[in-house]
Formats: sequence, C-alpha cells, structure tokens
Amino acid sequence: MPARLTDIKRALSSMGVSIEPPNGGSHYRASKEGKMYPIPAHNGERSEIADVYIRGVCRAFDLNYEEFKKRL
Repeated sequence: MPARLTDIKRALSSMGVSIEPPNGGSHYRASKEGKMYPIPAHNGERSEIADVYIRGVCRAFDLNYEEFKKRL
C-alpha cells in the first residue's frame, strides 16, 4: 500500500531515522547511524512512495514493517 512522503517522514522521525531533502535531484535520503537509504520522490512531499521502497527502508534500518505501517 503506497503512502505519502509526508506520512513516511513523520513515521521515520518517530522511529529515530532522519530524512533529508534532495540536493538538486529527486531522491530524499533517510539516514541513521551511518546507514543511508534513498527514497524516490519526484513530486516532492506530495509523492506517493511505493510499498517496495517502504519495505526497503524498513530492512535498511531494521525497523518492524508492521509497526511502521501502523504509524503511517
């Protein structure tokens, strides 16, 4: 189930992951403890992020996917 980038940013922040806007491109950068995961957001904060990227960010930062989805 896709989710808006604004919701993903809020959920990541509540789980201790910071997210930074792109530097001229379209990929936001989620980071925590030296790890980084790019999130494609071609429409900025209005972007709908596909479930494959949501699962990827959860794997990258060892977050529980079900818990993350509840926070969206």
